[in-house]
Amino acid sequence: MQSMTPLAWLVRRLDEAALLDGAARRALLTLAPQERLVPARTGIRDGRKSGGAHLILQGVACRTAMLPDGTRRILALYFPGDLCTAECGAADQLPGAIEALSPCTVADIPSGTIDSLIRSHPGIERALWWLTLVELGIAQQWLINAGWEAERRIAHLVCEVRARSQAAGGDIEECFASGVRQGVVADIAALSTVHVSRVLHALQAARLITLNRGAAAVPQPAPLIAFAGFDPGYLHLPDHTARAKPESSAGIRHDPAPWAGSNRDLGHESRT
Repeated sequence: MQSMTPLAWLVRRLDEAALLDGAARRALLTLAPQERLVPARTGIRDGRKSGGAHLILQGVACRTAMLPDGTRRILALYFPGDLCTAECGAADQLPGAIEALSPCTVADIPSGTIDSLIRSHPGIERALWWLTLVELGIAQQWLINAGWEAERRIAHLVCEVRARSQAAGGDIEECFASGVRQGVVADIAALSTVHVSRVLHALQAARLITLNRGAAAVPQPAPLIAFAGFDPGYLHLPDHTARAKPESSAGIRHDPAPWAGSNRDLGHESRT
């Protein structure tokens, strides 16, 4: 999203659905939503009336749900240019609450504004439905990943965060340092933070990532993409530079970590 505003990035993403005409694009680009700051670990709504949508301008947010035993599960991630809590179409049926993982700048789009846009431009409603389906598709990929060994599961998530952060014009190291920290990875992958830390250090030992105070960086993406079998097609990103297919993993070591084969690899380790 280099040199592109988050609103323009949103329109570009919606264009992937091929449902917007020129008038609909112009209507979206002329929006002037009210901006506000949301502290980290704070709900995006924060007591505000429900309705409308929230456009992430800066920072990283998530959709989160609490299980009966008090365990947090993260159901979705939102980066600059992503629209969340859209209470129209299918989006109002999505579970969970929206929370800022890092300090965020958010633009609120009232439900009345969305209704007016939809009445004037039906393609916008269909595009918002499409965006909801993309979010559900990402959640489905996470569900598929839950059947993989922990090393590949986390490697795939690192690849996804890198692709989405880069497409939004962000810095992956800053993204991991301020938003998608190890506890967040644990809540997505259904692993303990101790297990996530062990896996990240194993990936570093295999020279697939580097760690700086727990924040991941990917100096050479190709080996990690090959190891994870990562294909970003499910993300439907307009940035085609992020769409590289997985390369052959020949020459990459797949030695199991010391804990491979235990129940922890299946996500059954007790969370710490």
